[in-house]
Amino acid sequence: MKVLVAIDAKPSSRATLDAMLKMQWQTGTEINLVTVLDKEANQSEDNAELSATEAIAEELHNRLKQCKVAYFVRRGEPKEELLSLCENFQTDLMVVGSNQESTMERLFLGSVSQSLVAAAPCPVLVAKTPCFLARMQTPSYKTVILPIDDSVYSQVAAEWLTNFKWNDSKLILLAVVEDDTDFHHVEVSLDNRAAALHGHFQPQNIQMQIVKGDPRQVIVDQARKHYADMIVMGSHGRKGFKRMILGSVSQAVSQEAPCAVSIVRGLMEEDRSLKKTASFDKVKLMEKAEYLAMTNKDSNDMSSVHSMPAGF
Repeated sequence: MKVLVAIDAKPSSRATLDAMLKMQWQTGTEINLVTVLDKEANQSEDNAELSATEAIAEELHNRLKQCKVAYFVRRGEPKEELLSLCENFQTDLMVVGSNQESTMERLFLGSVSQSLVAAAPCPVLVAKTPCFLARMQTPSYKTVILPIDDSVYSQVAAEWLTNFKWNDSKLILLAVVEDDTDFHHVEVSLDNRAAALHGHFQPQNIQMQIVKGDPRQVIVDQARKHYADMIVMGSHGRKGFKRMILGSVSQAVSQEAPCAVSIVRGLMEEDRSLKKTASFDKVKLMEKAEYLAMTNKDSNDMSSVHSMPAGF
């Protein structure tokens, strides 16, 4: 695997450092660290930037002994330079830090990390300062949330997880549904995703949860509830007008989540349909009233979190 990592002198690079050290990289992984200097910066500003980024590069080189770590410096616009290097290095994963600007700051100033999430030709890991309990020094990610739907993009995201070692990490497979969703269909999809990850997570560490609500809000809420330190999502690859009209759950979550978010994109062709895709099956009309009565609970949780049975 070839990894491109953007580092700079901003506080977000500490989150990037934390993410890089917690990922369990396979032996031989190529990691290219890149600092993009401002075109208008003076020598003093350049020296301050390089001093901070060289320290990060040295720490990663010393601690990721199983990886091949290189450090590069470029000058220009960060988005353009990083996308160009991504193509040149034939990158399999890009890692960027998020400064977690407020909504108004993102609206007026934009965000390099969000621009890369939308434009990168490969999966993007957006690193953030870990939330609450996840801030403790741990050797790896302890809780990973994998939101799923009934799309091939969800399947690809599950398979992408197999590129890494997860040791004792807990995996929560999360399905966000509407009121009239066919519950059995959801369970089958959850089982299929779990089967794809058998052998990469310990069976007792795989949990499943089905929650009613808006995917953007539910995923962020569940990340807070479980003190998750990573969310892994597939991207449907919509661009331009389609993204503006339909929105992007993955991009919204990468903005609002309190933890690192990996957007698995670029591994499948763009979804060319303007129709709503990837929804789970609905219950038949004549069964709907009975079904809703059965699933109507005070909580939006339609099933309790449970572990995979032994021997799965």
